[in-house]
Amino acid sequence: MFLKMIPTGLGMSTRTTFGDQTETSHTLYFTLQLAGQDSLELETGEVFQNPRYASVRRSKQNEISAHLNVRPASDERDPLHTNKMQYHAGVKGDDYASPPFIHFDVSVPASDYSLLLSNIQGGILPSKITVGLRHNLYDKGSPLAYDFAPDGSMMIWRNAPQEDRHVGIESAEFHYRVLGADHYDEDDAAPQTAKASIDAASAAIVAKLIDLEKALAKGGGLIVTVIVIACAALYFRGH
Repeated sequence: MFLKMIPTGLGMSTRTTFGDQTETSHTLYFTLQLAGQDSLELETGEVFQNPRYASVRRSKQNEISAHLNVRPASDERDPLHTNKMQYHAGVKGDDYASPPFIHFDVSVPASDYSLLLSNIQGGILPSKITVGLRHNLYDKGSPLAYDFAPDGSMMIWRNAPQEDRHVGIESAEFHYRVLGADHYDEDDAAPQTAKASIDAASAAIVAKLIDLEKALAKGGGLIVTVIVIACAALYFRGH
């Protein structure tokens, strides 16, 4: 299963530890949203999606944020806590509150990390990030599944059990828009609202009526009602 995501923010942290040997570690972190019309519905009630489609799905209040940490691979890091997608539940206290969020943690070879960092420092930022999640389509016990959408755009994460709140990451791809628009741009355009559709149809009918008025002024013997109905029927049949 692949999650195609758009970076909406970028940060970098550097941590230096002092001791017998001074060591410095680097981490890049991206804030993300899903690309296009894709959605990931969580069993705990949240939805990870493109905010532009939240009003269409009526799921604005249930949106969940996500971020991705990328760091160079290290032998000192526990492999059980790397290359995973994890769900973190929200917490509340008397004077603090933290909403739930999705965290992607990816460790890449040092050479790949250096290339990514160099590109960012040179002003070439990833336009899309695709994460491949470990998923067996035929395993009914898998925490990940596809919903009824035939194009695979609706996905489900059964994350209610604690043991299913983390999923292995098998791949991470960073896409760069070097020149022009990439093939996701059309999908990420804001969806047309019902009002916009009606306004467009009304404008088209008005334009047809103006043409008819001009024709009537010249012909004088046309039956207005029949022509208006015919034009409206032809327009909506073509749309």
